[in-house]
Amino acid sequence: MNYIQNVLMQISIPYIIIVSLVGIAGNVITIFMLSKRSLTKNFNNCTLIALAITDLLFNLALVSRCLSDLMELNSDTFCRLLSFLSHLAELLSPCFTVHFTVQRFIAVRFPLSAFIERKNHFLHYLIVILFILFGISYCLALTKMNLYEHCQEELYLDWFLSDALSSFVIPFTVIAVLNLLIIFQLRKACRDNPQISFSKRSRRDFLALDTRRKSTASYDSASQSKLSDTTTAPIMKNTKYRFSTNEEIKDHRLNVAYAPRHTPSIRSTTRSHAQSHRVTRMLILVSTCFLLLNAPSHICTITLKIYTLRKSQLFNSTVENYLRQLNASNDTASILVENPALILRMAMRVEENKSVINVNFFHILYTIVIISQHISYLSYSINFFLYSFCGMKFRQELVKYLSR
Repeated sequence: MNYIQNVLMQISIPYIIIVSLVGIAGNVITIFMLSKRSLTKNFNNCTLIALAITDLLFNLALVSRCLSDLMELNSDTFCRLLSFLSHLAELLSPCFTVHFTVQRFIAVRFPLSAFIERKNHFLHYLIVILFILFGISYCLALTKMNLYEHCQEELYLDWFLSDALSSFVIPFTVIAVLNLLIIFQLRKACRDNPQISFSKRSRRDFLALDTRRKSTASYDSASQSKLSDTTTAPIMKNTKYRFSTNEEIKDHRLNVAYAPRHTPSIRSTTRSHAQSHRVTRMLILVSTCFLLLNAPSHICTITLKIYTLRKSQLFNSTVENYLRQLNASNDTASILVENPALILRMAMRVEENKSVINVNFFHILYTIVIISQHISYLSYSINFFLYSFCGMKFRQELVKYLSR
């Protein structure tokens, strides 16, 4: 396990630099593209811009930490600044993800409210500003009240619990529940109204409908001319048959004349529903990737913290029991100072007790934490690619911009 950890530490800095540089470039392009007016007509994307800025901030903090490790900078102020930026990005990213997930749930569950919500930009700006103010104040207090030694952070238990609740447990639970509700609502809407799913098949149906109408109209005109010819011929003597056919043709003309008036509204409604559903599917994919890439890191970190706390309590209780066996009194500190061999014997006794700590399990868990943290760094760089591959409007505007 030591060999694996050494290999991970050797490749971690090049890996982090590559991922961070890709994330910086992608988030800068994302901020620029989402700020264009052609993309702001469909939905309010101030939250996505704020999320891209947060991801950019986290990638800059990662690159700065790698450079400080390479140059061996141990400035306490610089380490606290990097820790503040990292905690701020790790707190604001799930908050903004929760915000746009709530937006999409409201748009899917209550479609009429989407028009009101689209015009009310002030509410979204206010929520984003409140998130930023809360994150700055919380992260300032966290970096000020905890210990930093050689740029390594040691959070106290109460701060660790509050950080885990605010940046993982609460937002990730909300995102998972809302994503499931959105998927359930979309499936229900598609079952109730098949016209919502506007795909290539429905486009082919529209084209086939137009073709059938054109062929019907040409057939009607041909049959009408044929009937007019037969009315002038002396062979036809049944005038009742001629009259009923002309009435049927007249009624069919009226139906054909009135039918296309509803077709553009149906098509526009179907396209708007399809566009809204494409946006919803894209944002569900973004939030789901955020969950899948970040959840293992948080779970492993919390597990490691719980394991070390339990083992430290067992260690302390074992040491206390050993001192009680020696009838230690108030001069325990002086005995330990004057007898360093006693400390060695205590450590050996604790090490012999296999129920106190399992060194192999600890190293395995620590290695898993390192791997999961490196996987979580991808979540701050992947959104640009998700927007490009899944967002049709974003991809069209990006190709149009790059072609210029």
